[in-house]
This record gives sequence, C-alpha cells and structure tokens, in this order.
Amino acid sequence: MKREPNKEKLKASDVVSIAWRALTVSFRTKSKLSFTVNVLGFAMAFMPVWISTALRTFTDHVQFMSQGQETVSQGLIVFILLISLYIIQAGYTFVSDYCAEIDQQRTTKYIKKTIIDCASRVEYKYIENEGDFREKLAFAEMFGGSQVAASMQQTVVILQQLITFLSIIAVLSNVSAWVVVILLVTCIPAVVLSIIQKDEDYKNNTKNMREGAMSVHLFYMASGANEQCKSMNDVRFYGIYDWIKEKWRDVSSGYLKKKNGITRKHVLYNSIADVLRNAVYIGILLLVAKKIYDNPAMGLGIFMLVFTLSAQLQTATTKVFVGAARFFGDIQYMRDFFQLEDTPKEKLEEHPVVLERADILFDNVSFAYPNADVQALKHIDLTIKQGEKIAIVGENGSGKSTFINLLCGMHQPTSGHITVGGLDAADHLATVRSAISVVFQNFGKYETSIRDNITIGDRTRSATDEELIQLAKKTNAYSLIESQPRGLDEVVGTFSESGNNLSGGQWQKLAITRAIYRDKARIMVLDEPTAALDPVAEAQLYRDFTELTGDKTTILISHRLGITSIVDRILVFADGEIIEEGSHVELMALDGQYAKMYRAQAQWYNEEVDMQGKLVNT
Repeated sequence: MKREPNKEKLKASDVVSIAWRALTVSFRTKSKLSFTVNVLGFAMAFMPVWISTALRTFTDHVQFMSQGQETVSQGLIVFILLISLYIIQAGYTFVSDYCAEIDQQRTTKYIKKTIIDCASRVEYKYIENEGDFREKLAFAEMFGGSQVAASMQQTVVILQQLITFLSIIAVLSNVSAWVVVILLVTCIPAVVLSIIQKDEDYKNNTKNMREGAMSVHLFYMASGANEQCKSMNDVRFYGIYDWIKEKWRDVSSGYLKKKNGITRKHVLYNSIADVLRNAVYIGILLLVAKKIYDNPAMGLGIFMLVFTLSAQLQTATTKVFVGAARFFGDIQYMRDFFQLEDTPKEKLEEHPVVLERADILFDNVSFAYPNADVQALKHIDLTIKQGEKIAIVGENGSGKSTFINLLCGMHQPTSGHITVGGLDAADHLATVRSAISVVFQNFGKYETSIRDNITIGDRTRSATDEELIQLAKKTNAYSLIESQPRGLDEVVGTFSESGNNLSGGQWQKLAITRAIYRDKARIMVLDEPTAALDPVAEAQLYRDFTELTGDKTTILISHRLGITSIVDRILVFADGEIIEEGSHVELMALDGQYAKMYRAQAQWYNEEVDMQGKLVNT
C-alpha cells in the first residue's frame, strides 16, 4: 500500500484543463436550487460594499442629526435600507451554506460513484494492479475524494469572492491606496503558508498511506468489523488480542505522531500570520481615526466604512488567495482523480448478439500478468467444440484459472488470439461474455435476498417462483430455500437483520444455481465447483452433471480428479502449458502426470465408488 507522491510536473495547460474539469463537475452536481443560489451569488458578491456604504451613510446621518443638521426621518430611510441589506445577506448566507453542504454531499457521491464505475469498467489488467492502479484507487477513496469534492465546490465561491475582493479594493482606494496595499501585503504570509501546507499534506498522505491502511487493517483484524477478515478464529483461539492491540498501538501512534507534528507546525505558523494581520488591522483603524481627527469634515462615516471594509478585505483576500492556493494545491488530488477516471475502459459493444454455437479456439495464446517476469500461459493451441465436456487439472499455479480468465475476457492475451463462435473475443467482449456462464473459484456472496442471489446472473430474464424452485432442486439448493422463513425472499449475509449468514457450501450452491439460471449461455465454466461442498452434495452434483449442463459446452476445473470420469476430454496444465490431453482411460494408459496425480488420490475415489456406485471408475 506504499505509494510515492506523483512527481509528474504540471504544465500551465494541465492546470487549466484540470480546473475546467473541476468547474464542470461542480456545476454538474448542483441541484436547481443550488445553481440558482450560485448565480445570485455573483450579485451578492457586491453586498459587503453595499452594506459598508449604507453604514457609512447612516453613520454620517446620525452625526448630522446629533448636530441638529438633519431630521430623524432622513436617517430612518437609510436605516431601513441598511437593515434590509443585512436581512438579505443573512438569508442568502443561510441558503448558500445549506446548498454548499448539499453540494458537498452530491459531489462526494459523484466521486464515489465515479470510483465504483472506474473499478467496474476498467480493463481488468488494472484490477491486477497495472500501473499501481489499486493504490491509486485506495488513495482516491481515502484522501482524494474529500479533497476533490471540497475543491470542486470552491471554484464558484472563489470567483464570487474575487468580485467582492475587487469591489472592496475599488472603494478603499478612494480613501487611501496605502490602506489597500498594507492589508494585501499582510495577507501574503497566510497565502504562502496555505500553499506550503497543502503540498505537505499531499506528500504526507501519500507517503504515510501504508501506515494508515495498516492501522485500519489491524483494527478490523481485532474487531472482526470487516467481513473479509477471516482470522477471528485464530485470534480468539490463540488469545492474540494483546499482540494485535500492541501492533495497532505502535502503528497508530507513529502515524498519529507524524500527523500531529505537522498539525502543530501549521497551527503555530497560522497563529503568527493571524496576529500579524490583526495588528496591522488595528494600526489602519488608528490611521483613519487620526485622519478624521485632523479633518473632522470627513465625518465618522468614513471610519465605519474603513472599519467594515478592512475586515471584509482581509476575509475576501484570504478566501480568494488562500482558496485559490488550496484549490491549486488540490490540483494534485484532482489530477490523480481525473487520471483514475481516464483509465482505459473495457470495450463492450452496445448490442451483443446471441450465439447459437460457441466453439472455442485458442490460437497460439500466451499471457503474462502485469509486472510479472514469467508467462502464466505459453503458446496455447486448443479447440473446444460446442457441447464438449472438458476437465482442466493441474497443480496450483499451473495456469488453469488464467486460462478461464482469458476465455471470459477478464484479460487479453499478450500474444495470439481467442475466438468464441468465430468471433474475436477481444472485439466482441459483451457477446462472448453473454455466451458464457461462470462459477468462479472466488464467487460472489451478495448481501441480498436468495431470489436476487440467483437472478442477478441474468437480469434480462424473468422467472416465476416455481421456475426458480425447480432450478434450485436441480442444483441441490432447494433445501436451503425451504429452510428459510421467507423462502426465496429471505435476505442472507452478514448484514441481514437476523444475521442469517450462510455456510460456504450453501453460498456455493447459490452460485451454481445462479450460473445455471443464465439459460441463454452456450458455455458453462465451473472453477472448483465442489470446493465448499460436503461429499454428499459433491456426489449429487456429479450425478446431476449431465442434466445440469445439457448441451452446453462445459469446462470444469477441479483438484479432485474424480470428476474427470464424467467428461469427454481432460487437459493437464503445468507451468502455463498443456502437457497432456485425452480421456481418462487414454491418460491413465499414457502413465504420465495425470496418472501420477490420479493414483495419489486413489483412496478418495475408492471411497466415492462406495457412495456413488458406477459414477467413478477406479
């Protein structure tokens, strides 16, 4: 999980492009109310000048009334105007803050949706961590999302504050150009500090990402809060909570110590900058007071004008320059996010066709995983005819699952071609996938109803309860459905209200049922389909194998070689190559790798003969 900061230098054109994309996303994620409020905000940007000018006029009226030069009615009109402006500003601020919060949430939702879309649509080689994709994805989720969301929504605010900033400068310049210069100069430290802090935060987040992720991992390991953590039995049985807590404390303490050190430095420097600005602010007010004392004809209104606008100028300067500095500091986060968004996607045709026949051809196919020095598959030449039943066997790492991943279009060959039904799989990915139904070794366990767990495999098909029940009976999953209080509509999984999680074998039965439900598929792929099943359920699957698969081409991957007696052909993989090919009888007569593996498991098969009769022939 260690990731170095992106050191690629940004050109001016890159910055403009990223800023424009951020502004586009900002407007795209706004509601109609928020959009209207933001448009009104450009007019409201002049409100500080309007209020300060009205306050100056009102103060002068009060001074003149105290001297008997005006009546109360003349000042009352200005007072009503001043109060009206304050009410309008307060109302706009309330609505604007509300919309800003909603916009932040909408933008965050957009970013998370983009991350999900990216992970689900990118070329599968990136899921295997091509170009450190997984680290980039995790970084975007942990840091980039919130940073990008905040900055994207700040783009319009910065433009509005720029209007406020320029209008205040125009008014104060008529009083004293030096007041403007001094106020701007004293804001420079805050701007510089903001730029430095953003750069440090980005570097710190990228460099210390591993420690943060490890801290979370150790917490999940000890608490069991993550469904993916499978170590709770070990932790409880061996009593290693204290060890995990100590590791978590060490990692977390180091991680927090670094973050706290940076935070202390930032707070100290910002405090010094604030003291400088406030001291100068007081000095400016004393300067204006002296000018009024020397020239009483200026009136007290000018003091109120400078008093209010000086504070507003400092605020506007901070929001414009610090906001811009932070925005451009976040350009690095936004660059990472947009690079993630621009990651090449799988090319899926819009209108896949339904294949009547799906003969499979591997033509001199080789493949190597990203960043791997050794090829996972080497020069595979293979033809599988429609309706054939094929078993693929071999030791771990021999290339069996890689072969399946290539067939399913999860990866593209490094060299060679794969065709299904005469169509190049790379150019007709959606069509090829629609022709295949798969039970992967790591099959999905969906936190939803049993019905959805089955039908999610083919959302174009609509089936009645009776059809689903009949299908479940074929796959030996009906007993699971029958035992549930709500039958097909029972929600299962860790997060179900009743905590109704299933056993590994029950989940696998649902996965097999889901694969069979995809009835338009011409190819059935079962990767270790009995790994989580008990011997009785495994024997039942073997007995029902022909009925389940019908006329579909079927490819079985299994470590248990008893399944090889019910297929037409066996492929033996080793070191990414097909080293043997033939029927069970032919390969036993060959007395090669398959025969050696089969004899090593002979006792298992003898036991299966007792249970299954003629199914397994030893």
